[in-house]
Amino acid sequence: MRFLTLFTTPSPVEESFTVLEELLERLKEPELWINIGTTILFALALLIAGYILTKVADRLINNFFKYKSKSRLKGSDKRNQTLINVLQNGATIFIWFFVVVAILESFNIPVATLLAGAGVVGLALGFGAQSLVKDMITGFFIILENQFDKGDFVRVNTSGTTVAEGEVLSLGLRSSRIQGYEGELYMIPNGTINEVINFSRYNSIAFLDMNFSIQENLDKVEDMINKYFELHWREEAVLTEQPAILGVQDIQQGEATIRIMLTTQPMEHFGATRRTRKRLKQYLESQGVFVSVPTMDISDFDQNDAGE
Repeated sequence: MRFLTLFTTPSPVEESFTVLEELLERLKEPELWINIGTTILFALALLIAGYILTKVADRLINNFFKYKSKSRLKGSDKRNQTLINVLQNGATIFIWFFVVVAILESFNIPVATLLAGAGVVGLALGFGAQSLVKDMITGFFIILENQFDKGDFVRVNTSGTTVAEGEVLSLGLRSSRIQGYEGELYMIPNGTINEVINFSRYNSIAFLDMNFSIQENLDKVEDMINKYFELHWREEAVLTEQPAILGVQDIQQGEATIRIMLTTQPMEHFGATRRTRKRLKQYLESQGVFVSVPTMDISDFDQNDAGE
């Protein structure tokens, strides 16, 4: 009986041929190719639908903030642009997630099993991804609390140390990009941001000091400066109000320093100060008043040298 069983049992080679024949017969069935074609067409339709839905969502978000900008609750343009970018990215991720899940389901791939496995793997990786979670939570609160927006000029500190200073190019949930004075690009994880100094929220103030000889009639000089600003301060577009003459700031080495306070739009005080100094100097010279130049009287030194 043992020998009979050995002779009647099919060999592995025969089993392989049998499976191959069944597979070939299966491939010849029209219903199989119809099902495959239908599934592929359905997947392509889902991809096209995902692309269209993404564009529609982007357009709806843009239109919402466009109409919002015309209402009384329009908010700042930089804040709106930041929210547009965040919402569009979130909508894109949400739409494509469901498109991918639907495609996998159409190919009879057990998505629920994959997600369960991914949950276990995610739990295992979560202990090693605490910094990523911290970055995203911090980024969420930065956006929620409106600490800074795209286009703002900020200084970012970590544990009291400045790590970046410049213009915000983009703000995301995980990281922020800031461009410095000389074009350098800082990629900063949000979780490392402990302190933010935002220079773009309120008007900037600058002090313009101009030196005149103490031989000048300082009251007359101040009146001339005040008259100039009354007539011409609006020529500097970034000034938000007429500059204020604070008076004589200091007197030393034969010079009197008159201080002027300029109030400008955020982060525009550097250029406004330079341009106002030049125009004011030219105006005073046309009125016969000249900015003093430090001089040194060396006659006493020459006499002492001659005596020695």
